[in-house]
Amino acid sequence: MEHTDSNPPSNIQPFSPVPTRVRHDGWTPKKQVEFIEALASSGCVDEACRRVGRSRQSAYDLRARPEAGPFREAWEAALEHGVKRMADAAFARAIHGVAIPIYYKGEQVGERRHHDERLTMFMLRYYDPLRFGKWLDRQKFERAEDGAARLLAMRINLLLEAAYDWLFRKIDVRRMLRQQEREG
Repeated sequence: MEHTDSNPPSNIQPFSPVPTRVRHDGWTPKKQVEFIEALASSGCVDEACRRVGRSRQSAYDLRARPEAGPFREAWEAALEHGVKRMADAAFARAIHGVAIPIYYKGEQVGERRHHDERLTMFMLRYYDPLRFGKWLDRQKFERAEDGAARLLAMRINLLLEAAYDWLFRKIDVRRMLRQQEREG
């Protein structure tokens, strides 16, 4: 879901704005809240600064103040929200692809979907490193041509051993019962 200035992300935590001198072009508490909302929406400091009409340097100066702890925390939370949105968009592109228009004689006649396999591999590698991680690149996997047949034979042998054990135990129990009947 896209967020606009009128629809800020709902999961941004409230924070205490940094106390500043009152100036018509300064970082008022309202501007600070608007900046954090814009940062969460865009995921980009430059874009958030443009939306609130403040310079990038002034935003970083405000963030660097000793009393700006809650503002810094809100900034980090907003960036984290932006990164999650970016990851969602990248997953959507990896799954659904990107529309590429097809032109004929200067007019668009259709489109095709381009799926970026490098993006897909990157997303899988970092989303699930146990199954798709870089460490697997260093592993050497050797498979015998008859690997499946060997595995099947090994399992059949285990099954036969278990069946023989069961059968011989049953035979031993019957012998003991017959012997007890003869003695008794």
